[in-house]
Amino acid sequence: MPGIIGDAALKRAFSCLEPFPSAVLAVSGGPDSMALMYLARRWAALTDRSLASFAVVTIDHKLRPESRDEAEFVAEQALALGVTHVTIEWTADKPKTGIQAAARQARYDLMIEHCRSRAFDCIVTAHTEDDQAETFLMRLRRGSGVDGLAAMAAVSDRGGVAIVRPLLGFSKSRLAAYLRASSIPFVRDPSNENRAFERVRLRHAMKALASAGVTRSSMAMAALRLGRSRDALADIAGGFLARHFQVTPLAQGMIGLELFDALPDDLAVRVLAQVLALIGGEQDAPRLMRVERLLASLKAGRREATLGGCVVIAAAGTLNFYREPGRLKIAPLTFESGASRLWDGRFILTFMHTNGGGFSVRQLGADGWLAYRKAMKESRQAASPNRLAAITTPALWKGSCLICAPALGFFDAGAGEGHARPLVAALAPSLARFLTRISNETASMLGKDTPIPYL
Repeated sequence: MPGIIGDAALKRAFSCLEPFPSAVLAVSGGPDSMALMYLARRWAALTDRSLASFAVVTIDHKLRPESRDEAEFVAEQALALGVTHVTIEWTADKPKTGIQAAARQARYDLMIEHCRSRAFDCIVTAHTEDDQAETFLMRLRRGSGVDGLAAMAAVSDRGGVAIVRPLLGFSKSRLAAYLRASSIPFVRDPSNENRAFERVRLRHAMKALASAGVTRSSMAMAALRLGRSRDALADIAGGFLARHFQVTPLAQGMIGLELFDALPDDLAVRVLAQVLALIGGEQDAPRLMRVERLLASLKAGRREATLGGCVVIAAAGTLNFYREPGRLKIAPLTFESGASRLWDGRFILTFMHTNGGGFSVRQLGADGWLAYRKAMKESRQAASPNRLAAITTPALWKGSCLICAPALGFFDAGAGEGHARPLVAALAPSLARFLTRISNETASMLGKDTPIPYL
């Protein structure tokens, strides 16, 4: 209804969607998501965008008997608007606790998988100003820092897929008024009124806060301003990493201790978190409290620690980051001629064509390290790479026989039944941009055997 949400306001709100040629609309049938679907269609008409660039996806979590009927309702509404629709069921086992968080994670996972398989450019969600304020309160209760309290961005990344939120500037009440004025039907999820869930309890608490002058809009504005602070800190930390963080071909990370120690704590925590995520092969950094604890221990003079799947060692004026050997829980990868695969979040593996069979990829490990050292000694070749970094790199095996350790430049042609290396490894792009090379003497010194304590 133009009187409630005018054309100019609609164009401003959906401008964040303009860079994406195609989009999946996440629609459950509730009031916010139904408003999203109808407003998206109206925006498409205003901007001459083809409806074929949209697809509506409904996730049926199978948590309530009526969920199937609700998905069919959304399908009918989408069809009436001329937009394709698909229902995806969450068929996995449901947890006994934390069901809302698990359902939210499953919802994103299923939509992201659908987006990738159908080559859609983004996922569009119906998060509102109210959701922004509720999230702010939830994270405030947990003592979150700037990153946690900062606003949800209009465009963000999740699992390599863009998440677009055009309705962050609208309140739920305004969207509800638009639905009523436009006679647009919707369904209500009774779990949205169940006080057993944290978000519902906080939603009711916001009414009391509003009476004290702490309004939804003021919390959303605070989150927005904290978002600007988060972005500024991220830019500064990113600049520091670009100048001073280095990664070797064995995926060992390094920062000069003097440079790191000079950072203010807020930046040091951010730098640590990003490096731990990179070297640990994870998309998400460890929780803030644990990163803060690690920083405090380093500043107190502790020289060795582990966190986030990483071993952190301060030695020879350098803060070194290694993948933690005991945390490398990757199932052996079957050899696929001609394929390329991401391994451990750190290496891109390319399988060359070979006539042999029975190959698999797993970490080099202690047994592979001994086999490698023995082979190098027998061939009278110098071999002094960093042991702690080397043992977590990928290796090609045939049973218990080491065939190839590509990150070390090692290939046993006799055992491999050929003269061409069957496996090539390169650092993943996230690490390759920091690539540097250090001398064998330095690598050997930094890779000395050390006890590995745990935080």
